[in-house]
Amino acid sequence: MFGIPSVATYFAGVKSYLDSKPLSMKQLFLPILLLAACSLNAQLFTDDFEAYETGNGISTASDVDPWVLWSNLDTEEAFVSEDVALSGTKSLKLEGTSAAGGPQDIVLVAGLEGQYEVTFSMFVPEGNSGYYNVQENQIQGTTWAFETTLGSDGTISFNFDGTILLAGQYESNSWVTITHYIDTDSDLMHVYLNGEFLGQAPYDGGQVGGVNFYAAGDTQTLPLYYLDDVIVDIADPVVDAVAKLPQVECTFGPNPASNQIRLQANLDQATVRIMGLDGKVVLQEVRNDLMNGADLSFDLRNGVYLVEISNGTSRSTQRLVVQK
Repeated sequence: MFGIPSVATYFAGVKSYLDSKPLSMKQLFLPILLLAACSLNAQLFTDDFEAYETGNGISTASDVDPWVLWSNLDTEEAFVSEDVALSGTKSLKLEGTSAAGGPQDIVLVAGLEGQYEVTFSMFVPEGNSGYYNVQENQIQGTTWAFETTLGSDGTISFNFDGTILLAGQYESNSWVTITHYIDTDSDLMHVYLNGEFLGQAPYDGGQVGGVNFYAAGDTQTLPLYYLDDVIVDIADPVVDAVAKLPQVECTFGPNPASNQIRLQANLDQATVRIMGLDGKVVLQEVRNDLMNGADLSFDLRNGVYLVEISNGTSRSTQRLVVQK
């Protein structure tokens, strides 16, 4: 009677076969590595980078990893570091050579359909910035589901097809754990920062194709960040949580405005933020006078902004045009 092999043993055998094949075939079969773990009653994928030798490149350092380079160029390699770590002593370091980003460019290939959790932690040193995106297809570069920027100003923004639909704050020089619950059937995604619900956004991709960690950032500062404790696992179906929560209803005017708007909402206590289209928060106030209408003053350059009102569980986001 044959015993069931360990996940690591199974992965090593499959990857040994894949390593002898072209990159395109390796990408095609990498989802099998993830799905095999499910049949062996394990998490689909975890990586805390402790099994790698410090200084080694991630795409070739282990027999059990589904990491690939974006376009298979040696200059895109990312390396294991002991500079900082959330768990253990090691993490993956990505550092750009200019504010424009690159060349380091690594992809965790998945190619999964259904309901999944994708969680990882990032550490951005003060004065630097970071970036990642999620691909809709396991062949990278086909379509982007969304892009996330961790700016040097402490803003984290999620960009969907050119529009920032989610934004929040994180602390530099500190680990932030980002959890995505993605449902390719309901086309929804829930995002949590350090366990707190940030918001819901559409996920219109047919797959969780892969997560691309690129050495980029806010284009104003040098990209530098560390990655640790990556998890991919099966999740419960993602439902329209926003619809199940009391909706934040808000009106304001004038729009366009020069230096002031009057807001009215269906709740008094709320956080009001104005953000640029790059996700940067340019004004934030906690107000308790919105039911009867309240004036919000600002001194902003001409342009398009987002006005967000949130009570911690629900939010309303609308466009504001500043025109003086």
